[in-house]
Amino acid sequence: MPSLCVVTPVYNSARYLAATLDSVAQLTVSHKHIVVDGSSSDGTVELLEARDDPSLVWISEPDRGQTHAVNKGFKRASGELLGWLNGDDEYVPEAVDRAVGRLLADPELDAVFGAMTITDEEGAVRREYRPARYSWRRYLYLGDYVPTPTIIFRRRLLERVGLLDERYVDAADYDFYLRLFHDAQVEALLEPLVRFRYHPDSKTARDAFRGQNEALAIRLKWASGPHQRLVMRTIDRTKRMLLPRISVWPRMFP
Repeated sequence: MPSLCVVTPVYNSARYLAATLDSVAQLTVSHKHIVVDGSSSDGTVELLEARDDPSLVWISEPDRGQTHAVNKGFKRASGELLGWLNGDDEYVPEAVDRAVGRLLADPELDAVFGAMTITDEEGAVRREYRPARYSWRRYLYLGDYVPTPTIIFRRRLLERVGLLDERYVDAADYDFYLRLFHDAQVEALLEPLVRFRYHPDSKTARDAFRGQNEALAIRLKWASGPHQRLVMRTIDRTKRMLLPRISVWPRMFP
């Protein structure tokens, strides 16, 4: 059984997928890479067919979108540790090896996440994002401060909370990891674990505020009363009004 099982949902991802596959294949820890393709027509299937990687398994069939694809992958996953890496991002192999080692060395630790390098569509590095020390309460109120592609977690968390909620289009990962991390032992690592590719066809570039709207609805479900809901709405409104004036947010870089 592999130490790490990585799930990658794809659909018409041939332009970037080879780099994603290469980055996972370069891991030295025992691993399996499950690619779930939604019947692509752009050469993705041909690319997968041509790979010679014994750790890679893939399927290509119609699905209900990215969230459904990830759930299909998690259902097929084996191994103590799980990760979710999209088909336009890349692992930093040596850093992910160390993250896996950190988890395997401490059975009480449930999950880790790290920094990420942000690149443009051509792969040129534009900036690096380093998250603050982990706090579930901060994650609840601020949401996107945890870079979800960098998360590696134990199977027991998935068994405890179940799969992703397909009702969410852009914030299913936020809902999933909020549930996953609740009452869990989570540690933030300092080094980048992922090269995150920000490009015009990515969800965060197409409609960032749809994800923000879903994230607000998700956190409001955790509110204990009217006062907490007011605080959540105020933080969300302030972020939307202030951050675009003093930064490039919600974009990843200018």
